[in-house]
Amino acid sequence: MDAITLFLDSWPLFGTTYVTGWLCAVLLGLCGVTVVAQRQVFHGVATAQASSLGIATALWLGPLSFLGEGGLTDHHDLHGLPLVAGIVFAVAASVWTSRRFAGETPDAVGAWVFLGSSSLSVLLLAHSPHGLEEVERLMFSNLIGADGHDLYKFGGLTAATAVVVWRARRPLLLATTDPSTAEALGLPARRIATAVAAWVGLAIGLAMHSAGTLYTFGCLTLPALTARHLCRTMTAMFIVAPALGLGSALAGFVLANAFDYPLGQFVVAVQAAFLALAWAWRRLRPR
Repeated sequence: MDAITLFLDSWPLFGTTYVTGWLCAVLLGLCGVTVVAQRQVFHGVATAQASSLGIATALWLGPLSFLGEGGLTDHHDLHGLPLVAGIVFAVAASVWTSRRFAGETPDAVGAWVFLGSSSLSVLLLAHSPHGLEEVERLMFSNLIGADGHDLYKFGGLTAATAVVVWRARRPLLLATTDPSTAEALGLPARRIATAVAAWVGLAIGLAMHSAGTLYTFGCLTLPALTARHLCRTMTAMFIVAPALGLGSALAGFVLANAFDYPLGQFVVAVQAAFLALAWAWRRLRPR
């Protein structure tokens, strides 16, 4: 039985998971272009870890509200306050790590957020085994179990992002890549950059809840980095990056299902291979 037939046979059980993962890849591919354009690749993983800290904080503050006698059965027990806290922390971290603070570069601030969030997430729940299991799960991809709520959220957010990016792509790119020129032309560059950072944080916060750190960070950065080597314009990157994200997720899900590998890790491995090929092509192509 070939890989596609096996994949189609699994659709009744995991169809919602597959579509959610594809939408997530497209959404993060779009958001990743602005992150890569600002040369803030570490921004994504720092924001993802801040989202983990938000969830851990909510569980620490009210464990009896979220953990039953048997503990968490899957990540969809984390509706309500933990989900909201994860998104709020992600948005705040995204905005904060997108600018200088106390004279430090955004990368330095991002490193501080990443390391602080990683350690505090574990320390807060070190004496709560079920809560600690959830934080550890978030550090890895776990798309299996995505439900209709995830599908609708990512469908709506992906559509809204695509419309906004296409209609406002020129001021958006100018404000994020050359704020001085944008300000000189009368654009509110600082406000646009803050809005973009908040939107990226929202996308990361939602993706973390459904897919975990690895899949979220991989889909945010690897397709956009690959597109940067393949495209001559930033506008083209907004088309190629989500297309690469979707293509890698399609191929990754089919092959991971056929060979019984974890979905998220396989997709990220495919995306990393695409980037390696783009590096090789750029190095070998005629000047």
